[in-house]
Amino acid sequence: MIDPLAYLVRFLHIGSAVVLLGGIFYAWNLSKSGKLSGNPADGFQPSMLISVLLLLATGLYQLMTRMGGGVPKFYHMIFGIKFLLFLHIAAVSIILVKPQTTPEKRARLLTGLAFSGIGVLLLGTALRSLGN
Repeated sequence: MIDPLAYLVRFLHIGSAVVLLGGIFYAWNLSKSGKLSGNPADGFQPSMLISVLLLLATGLYQLMTRMGGGVPKFYHMIFGIKFLLFLHIAAVSIILVKPQTTPEKRARLLTGLAFSGIGVLLLGTALRSLGN
């Protein structure tokens, strides 16, 4: 049977990740080419905060619904690593959009965020295959 709530939560989770990581990769590419000028907080802060909150809420909802059916023993370890990387992305994203952050520091932060984002995507793919 199709559960509309599960589909909506999954859509919001993936959509939030696309918005957050898409913005990070776009800003990272601009910073590498030297075209990132000014403060990205001007347009990125509201969507970043909404994306982080939606990712947290929908991710926890999916975890709680997944735990009822039983999961393989590696699931918890991979989820823990993924969650720590998500917390890193959330914290550094908040620091990134602060007006006091210098452009040089922003470029370094964006590099770390890009690689953490790739790690979260890889771990999410592993979790999806383990949970089925």
